[in-house]
Amino acid sequence: MFTKNFNSSQELYQLGLTKCMDTSKDFRILIAEKGAAELEKLLQNVKVQRRKELVSLARNLTNEIQVLKYSYMPPEELAKSCGNLLDLAKEISKALTNAEEDFNKRLAEYWLDYISSLPDLFERGEIERIGFAIRYFAGEIVSANKISNKLWLCVVDCGKRFDVVTNSEKLASSERVVVSHLPPRKFGDVVSDGMFVDASFEKKGELSFDEIKSIADKLGEVEAVLYQIVER
Repeated sequence: MFTKNFNSSQELYQLGLTKCMDTSKDFRILIAEKGAAELEKLLQNVKVQRRKELVSLARNLTNEIQVLKYSYMPPEELAKSCGNLLDLAKEISKALTNAEEDFNKRLAEYWLDYISSLPDLFERGEIERIGFAIRYFAGEIVSANKISNKLWLCVVDCGKRFDVVTNSEKLASSERVVVSHLPPRKFGDVVSDGMFVDASFEKKGELSFDEIKSIADKLGEVEAVLYQIVER
């Protein structure tokens, strides 16, 4: 049997690095990092008891994400290393159930949901596109109402409800759609829970990673939004 002889511990170290993922550039971690930073700011404005304690927990979330960011672990190991993150997110989420309903709470809940979904997102393995770093849902448009000259508010049943604002009359009049689960965005008094992707599936619920990859050529607008998030 042929055995490789390493000339130095440095050579062995470099070989180990080549087998690891550069987690400092992983899109899922970069998005979670921005989300945790925004969560800390949001919690300072959410009307809830124990606010200072929750802000402190959000800082701990940021610290845990930093550990993952510079861990250089493969995705399958990252998925197993989110225990502290999940516990922190669960504790904050539980406290927010008693918070006053407003946009700050809704956005905070989105980021907690994203952070809680990291183990499943890491199970996708190494990803080369930022559009593969979020969740997508297929469903049926239940109603579509025009809210301005160029905007429609669509209620979408994906097994869970999504309110989506779109400027596409074509998509607003569709029966089956795909929703990219993005941070909530305000359009006047209306809040949109994501963005439509020009695709459809004969199913209702979350898309598998293979299904997401099959519509990769349709994710350009979604990816532009995600890049704005990580670069701001």
